[in-house]
Formats: sequence, C-alpha cells, structure tokens
Amino acid sequence: MVINFKKSELITRIFSSVIILFIAGLSITFGGKLFEWTLISLSFVIIWELIGFDCNRNKIRILVSLVLTLSLLFMFLNYYLLAFSVYLFWVFIYIFTVKPKDLIWRILYTTVILCGLISISNIRINIGLIETLWVIACVISADIGGYSIGRTIGGPKLWPKISPNKTWSGTLGGWGLAVIITFIFINLTNEIIYTNIFWAVMIAIFAQLGDLAESALKRSAGIKDSSNLIPGHGGFLDRFDGMIGAFFLLFILSIINIQQWIF
Repeated sequence: MVINFKKSELITRIFSSVIILFIAGLSITFGGKLFEWTLISLSFVIIWELIGFDCNRNKIRILVSLVLTLSLLFMFLNYYLLAFSVYLFWVFIYIFTVKPKDLIWRILYTTVILCGLISISNIRINIGLIETLWVIACVISADIGGYSIGRTIGGPKLWPKISPNKTWSGTLGGWGLAVIITFIFINLTNEIIYTNIFWAVMIAIFAQLGDLAESALKRSAGIKDSSNLIPGHGGFLDRFDGMIGAFFLLFILSIINIQQWIF
C-alpha cells in the first residue's frame, strides 16, 4: 500500500510538472502579450496564496489579489503613476482587511514579487529569449543542485530555524550546477559569455534567498505549503519563490542601470 501510494504521488508530481512546463514553455517562447498575461495570471494566484497565510476568507483573498494584479497590469501598459496609485490602495485595503501578523515583511515580500515579475517581463520582451532561459536555467540548477548535493553530502545546516533541511553543501552545490549550466549556454549560444559565470552564482544566491524568504513566512504562519493548487507540489509560490528572488536581483540591477553588465 505504501509503495503504491508513493508511485501514485510520483506520477501526480510528474504530470503536474509536465503541464506547468508546457504552459511556461509556450508563453516564454512566444513572449509578447501572451507572456505578460501569463505573468498577470501567475501574480494573482501567488498573491492569493500569500494572503492565505493570514486570511482564510476567500472573497477577501480574491478581492485583494485582484487589486494588486491590476497594479501589475497597469505597469505592463506603461501607466506607471496609475500602477503606483493602485499599489498604494492595495496596501491600504491589505492592512485593514487581511490584517497580517508580520505586516512589514508581508508588504516587502509582496513588493519583491511584483518587482520580480516586472523584471521577468522586461528581460523576455526587451532583451531576449536566450537570456531569459539562461536565468531560469540557473535558478532551476540552483534548486536541483542544492537538493541533490545537500541530500548526498549533508553537513552543517544553512539556517535550521528557517529551513531545517538546507545545508551549506547543498548551497554550494547549487552554485556549482548554475556555473556548469552557464558553461553549456556559453558553448551553445552567442548571448551568454564568460562574465556571466559570476552572475550565475549571484542568481543562484538570490534564488536561494527567495526560497528562504518564503520558508520564513510560511514558518511564521505555521504552514507547510503555500496552497495545494499544484497536485504533488504544493502551491505556485512554492515553485516560483526562487525565480522571484533571482529576477528581483535583475530588477535591482536595472534600477541602478547596470543590467548591461550581464546582458
């Protein structure tokens, strides 16, 4: 019975992963408005999950999530002042309807989510497909390397109070695999060059920080997964926390006008 359950769970996880990869691959490849609307939909789901850390009233969760999603939509339409105004309105209704425990951290993390999604859109639409795929590949590599090396070698814990299973060996393994993936991109494409090796490590670090930030929020809320929307995986925030952290780094670089150091 236990073996059958594990096989069933594995099949569910694989099926869910295939569906997500298909949708993500399609939107990333075509880019443009399709990609932007995919990000808008993703933002709604992620914010809905995050609000659920403090509020189980679904109507409020939907309403508050829609307001913030509207802010992202206005950003994509280049109505920046309107987007910022809607964001401030969201902060107001978030405080007085959801009443989160860690107010400052929740607002900061939500802002990081928005900035990360804006950065993903900017890189795919204004810079290119290969560069977008490289960043995503670095994040996935950091996650896979962290998990596999950490489970194989073990050793001292990275931050046991926040994420008891993460180790320093896994962290370094994640950086190493991101570098290896970057070497592959260097040899197969013209867009990624040797200076990107340094940035591959930085992307892996911020991806891991994104993972840790979400873990800290979940631990303070007393939950294991952000939701159960993805069968066998948990929630969308659980799957995209590393992406959000990595693309937030690129958002910072674009704000201080040094993104050209990478691309």
